[in-house]
Amino acid sequence: MESRLQLLGESLDALPVNVSVLDDEGTIVQTNRAWREFGRRNDIQTPADTIGTNYLDVCGQSSTETATETRRGLAELLAGTRDQFQLEYPCHSPVEQRWFLLVAVPVVIEGRRHAVVAHINVTEYRLAARRRERELAHLEAITDLSAAIRAVTHAVIDQSSRAEIDETVCSALVETTGYDCAWVGAVDGPSGAITVRASAGDCPDGIAADGTFERPFGETVVRQAIWTREVQSTGEIREEPAFDWRDDAGEAYTKQAIAAVPIAHHGALYGVCCVYTDRSTAFGPDERAILAQLGAVVGHAIAAGEHQQALMSDELIEVDLRIPAAVEQPQPTADWRVEVTQTVAAADGDYVVYGTTTDDELAALSAVVDPDPDIDLTVIGGPPESVRIALRFTGACIIPLLAAHGWSTDAAVLDGGEWFLTVHLPTSDRVRDLMDTVREMAPDAELLARRQIHAEPVDTSRDASAIGELTDRQQTVLKTAHAAGYFEWPREASGEEIAATLGISAPTFHQHLRLGERKLMNAVLSGEAVGG
Repeated sequence: MESRLQLLGESLDALPVNVSVLDDEGTIVQTNRAWREFGRRNDIQTPADTIGTNYLDVCGQSSTETATETRRGLAELLAGTRDQFQLEYPCHSPVEQRWFLLVAVPVVIEGRRHAVVAHINVTEYRLAARRRERELAHLEAITDLSAAIRAVTHAVIDQSSRAEIDETVCSALVETTGYDCAWVGAVDGPSGAITVRASAGDCPDGIAADGTFERPFGETVVRQAIWTREVQSTGEIREEPAFDWRDDAGEAYTKQAIAAVPIAHHGALYGVCCVYTDRSTAFGPDERAILAQLGAVVGHAIAAGEHQQALMSDELIEVDLRIPAAVEQPQPTADWRVEVTQTVAAADGDYVVYGTTTDDELAALSAVVDPDPDIDLTVIGGPPESVRIALRFTGACIIPLLAAHGWSTDAAVLDGGEWFLTVHLPTSDRVRDLMDTVREMAPDAELLARRQIHAEPVDTSRDASAIGELTDRQQTVLKTAHAAGYFEWPREASGEEIAATLGISAPTFHQHLRLGERKLMNAVLSGEAVGG
């Protein structure tokens, strides 16, 4: 008998889990080495082996749900009313979080029912499960956000006003699983004041339905997003006063995070969209990229709406602008002048300005731009009185900036290094806003004249439908080819020359050109009657 008990003791000591044996009354009659070492490490008040301690009584002295359930389960096991008992429970220490799985099975020793109780440390698996839960929640939020972006992209096309677009965006964002609040605000250029245009969800204090914006949480990142034109985010951690490290329920803190998304198009800022969440994994690189895409989609929709409004209006404001020192001029220099016909965005973010000059003025122009590292001149060709050229500017360009706001440039001349522009804007827009926008890029810009004109309404629905079938790259290639005289006869520029100005290969140019031509022909001719 003693040899059997010795063998049992040695076997239990070899196990890497805490094991004890209880008699039929719940008293501990044997423990293994792991049990005793755990008792010593945790400074239990009874002897480390706890032999002679009644397990059921110890559980009865505690009011926790874990102790109550353990006492009931072991009592039923020893009474023979159940064949096994299992319970996962927290057993945190002041310095680490721990979870154990209690497994108890009955065993008969010398005709009496005993219980073998094992406590298995499952902390690693529990923490891994928590990580998986966070990852799944993050993946679900990203999936929902991607779906919301697609829905917004389709929805804003059908909206006729900026207010409808704002409401659509806010509603779509809070309907995802990722965000508790979303709002869209407008920014006043001169004062920097922010006005809330639309909101949805449970928004924090400082964001009011009446449009007020009074120093809410996240104001700093909102300003940073406006300044940088990039998505900005931050988080705030708040301690939970009711947290008890001995319990398993609740977190030690709650987190509130915000992301501010600039709504912009071609450098023009139309507002800022902010979203709030309590997800601990919020606003990683992938989520920020999707939000940046949202800002671009909404900005494009607003710009397109304003441009359409300007085209359909029969009353316009026409202004003449002068922007001095747009191109640095060495002194002295001969006169030169370029009449601009087209401005196209290149693949690398530069802008290519196409226009005409005279053969006599070409030498003076070359003398000015050749030393400038930010301007490249390409001579395309043509008669001496109207030589086609392309000027590639590094960085921003004023004409696309105006177009992004829905302001069309009716005429543009680069004369001796100075821009002279004639710009049309809707009567609902303020000339002051236009000048504020222009002076952000060119502080010395001057307003030379302002007048109200009558323009005959133009039905652009068919043109817009045709162009809408083109991708951005196809539009760029077709506009560039047209401006460079590619469609003239005889042809004034080759595909290789135009591809070089765009920074793409000749095969890529021809591929986009053919696809774009086919889409335009299909859009324009598909509705024609036979013999029409």
